[in-house]
Amino acid sequence: MKKNFPKVAIIGRTNVGKSTLFNRLTRTKASIVFEREEVTRDYIHNIISWNDKNFDLIDTGGLPLTKTADAILEEVKQSVLEIIDKADLILFVCDGKNGLIEQDRQLAKMLHQSKKPVFLLINKADNTRVFEEHAYEFQSLGFKQVFHVSALHGTGMRELLDAIAENVETVTEVPAEEPVYSVAILGKPNVGKSSLLNLLLNEQRVIVSDVAGTTRESISETLTFHRDLIQITDTPGVRRKKNVEDLLEQIMVKNSLNTLRNATIILMMIDSTDGHLSDQELKLLFYAHENGKSIILLLNKTDILEQEQKDRLKYDMLRYEFFLKKIPILWVSCKTEKNIGHIFKQIKKARERRLQTFDETKINEIIKEAFIRKPMYHKTQLLKVLHVKPIKTQDGTPTFVLYVNYPEWFGPTQLGFVENQLRRHYDLVGCPVQLIRQKV
Repeated sequence: MKKNFPKVAIIGRTNVGKSTLFNRLTRTKASIVFEREEVTRDYIHNIISWNDKNFDLIDTGGLPLTKTADAILEEVKQSVLEIIDKADLILFVCDGKNGLIEQDRQLAKMLHQSKKPVFLLINKADNTRVFEEHAYEFQSLGFKQVFHVSALHGTGMRELLDAIAENVETVTEVPAEEPVYSVAILGKPNVGKSSLLNLLLNEQRVIVSDVAGTTRESISETLTFHRDLIQITDTPGVRRKKNVEDLLEQIMVKNSLNTLRNATIILMMIDSTDGHLSDQELKLLFYAHENGKSIILLLNKTDILEQEQKDRLKYDMLRYEFFLKKIPILWVSCKTEKNIGHIFKQIKKARERRLQTFDETKINEIIKEAFIRKPMYHKTQLLKVLHVKPIKTQDGTPTFVLYVNYPEWFGPTQLGFVENQLRRHYDLVGCPVQLIRQKV
């Protein structure tokens, strides 16, 4: 969480519209909205600026008040209680359509005991007749600041934001610094992604459980490494498409793939004890590569990896050596923290590789000499690379324009040959290479 802005926490029982409210106020779709209880688990947050005030808006999971045997719900509860303790202002959301229930009363009592400033938000005010039937019930909760809102349709949002701005302190805004690295942690469910994020942040930021699918939303945080600001995002686990039948999981998978597309560097996590790379993991690796991402492969759970499993995994990886030799591989353990410190070094190297400069004269010597040593033909026509020009791209992907005599005949074999020459002479491990064919 940002430390320098007032914290405004959205609190309420499950399924009252907290995530819809968060998305409405932040003008994002960062929080998953789904008609099912207990969708939100890990908190998400975003900075809002309104009337010259800045505050950190926090969306939380539905707060269960009774003790439960569900370990995940207990962690959700502890997370929300900690956020309440740190909050400067609380938005207590209730369902105006379905009316007051006992859990609302219990939450209200707890919030009164917290001594925190509370705004009572009676949500779903778009149906006037139904809403008016229940509106009087909420007076018994004893909150002075009451807002009738519709997070779905935007009703009452301006008045709410005005009131929040009036009730939070003014904090001198430090100019926002853009992260120099955008890193996404990707992988199947239950391979250790959330454990890794907690280790990298050095805090218990997200819930960790042996239950697959614990992480529901992409969780992003920033940290500083060697004076560089890094954004790291944990994503929901991605299973094979044919195994994903639940609509909520489909939304989670879409969320993960969107995060991949917006990142620059991918930490691809594998459970090393599986002894092989699954089809889904290979598809994610190739998808990341095709989308121009730098990739670092992390083989996790080495603390329980038996030698037989390790040998089997190494043998399986030999089948994909043509691709895996292009990316750095780290054997790690989130449990014992083995090689976790090396991840930041690899991230830094990945960025440096993307930003390296290429001498045009030297590259032309390399490629032209390679084609002299190994001439290539299409039927009887000699294929020629007459010039190679390195160009800058917005995302930093090393990109080269090949001026050739027959662009249509420079297929995967010829382009792969050029790429291999570049990788042989330059440090491009884990880095994508883009080749553009151009007719002379």
